[in-house]
Amino acid sequence: MIKQATSGVNDTDGLPVRQRIGAIVGISFALTMAVLDVNIVNVVLPTLSSDFGTSPSITTWIINGYQLAIVISLLSFASLGDIFGYRRIFLSGIGLFCITSLICALSDSFWTLLVARIFQGFSASAITSVNTAQLRSIYPRAQIGRGMGINAMVIAIAAAAGPSVASGILSIASWNWLFAINIPLGIIALILGAK
Repeated sequence: MIKQATSGVNDTDGLPVRQRIGAIVGISFALTMAVLDVNIVNVVLPTLSSDFGTSPSITTWIINGYQLAIVISLLSFASLGDIFGYRRIFLSGIGLFCITSLICALSDSFWTLLVARIFQGFSASAITSVNTAQLRSIYPRAQIGRGMGINAMVIAIAAAAGPSVASGILSIASWNWLFAINIPLGIIALILGAK
């Protein structure tokens, strides 16, 4: 067994360092998408209400639908990860998230956007439900705490940055770009996750 001289970590435990970095970057991009979309839409609700001619209370379902989909399916996707493999569920979630983000960006009616947001919530649930379980195979046992810390930091930054990112996008583009921004992030996450 080869041991690192400085930390005593078993090199055969977890992924090699280069693959580990790629995996963490891919997971970080996917987590950023899923968490950012929880509150990125908050800023644009009045615009959506005006564009679609819906009442403010109905328009909030663009946020509620996404969040409810995550909450009701999180444990189911975690169980599916145990059955079919965490990586498969994770990559499927990213793929569906990209597709639903494109549908959201191209939506021409409130109901199309709402249904796409609900399915986007299911795909975000697939991403986040297996996220922590994947850390066990990515990091050596002695460094799992580091992986969880990085995950927590990515989630916290994405959650806090949501309104600012939305405001920045809306200052130069239409609300459709709030969803279109997920597509390049998702493609990067898919490429890194497939390796």
